[in-house]
Amino acid sequence: MKSRSLNPAGSGAAGARALRARLAAVVAVCALVATIALPSVSSASVAPRCATSNLALSFVRSQAATSHRAWDFALRNVGPATCQLRGYPGAGLLNGQAGLINVAVKRVSSPVQTVVMHTWQRAFFTFTYVTSGPCIPHSFSAFGLQFFPPNATQRLVYYSGRFGLCNPSVGGFPGIYPVRASLGSI
Repeated sequence: MKSRSLNPAGSGAAGARALRARLAAVVAVCALVATIALPSVSSASVAPRCATSNLALSFVRSQAATSHRAWDFALRNVGPATCQLRGYPGAGLLNGQAGLINVAVKRVSSPVQTVVMHTWQRAFFTFTYVTSGPCIPHSFSAFGLQFFPPNATQRLVYYSGRFGLCNPSVGGFPGIYPVRASLGSI
């Protein structure tokens, strides 16, 4: 029985070189796509801090487990230039009139990264809380959230509609995670 070559590019050294060249081209294209699509993580950057006026807040997803909720948000760079974010967003719960509720949102210990974003790229962060269900009557309602990008003084508001939370004395304080370059998980 005659054996056939499984190398579609040809046999021998010429076929191996052609295959390596195709693989190198595929790897280069994948690297280029990854560079364009994702913000970078840097320990030191020359990009300026992102101005709140150049950021758009959006809700990304909700995750849940045993009365705990984790809401992922994104800050998109809608400005004309590359900028960076580093650290924890400020966060607050809002009542039905968009006023601040006097409940602290605590920082959750997690690695802090500098996220460098080109125009249209996003940085992600997570807000967590315990739902009111297991805590009634020791619970309260909020209607939205305000966020201050790291090291900023101007707020961005997310209106969610009414949601119930445990009082901190029963379920612990709501939490906030630092910004990160990819959605992933916390």
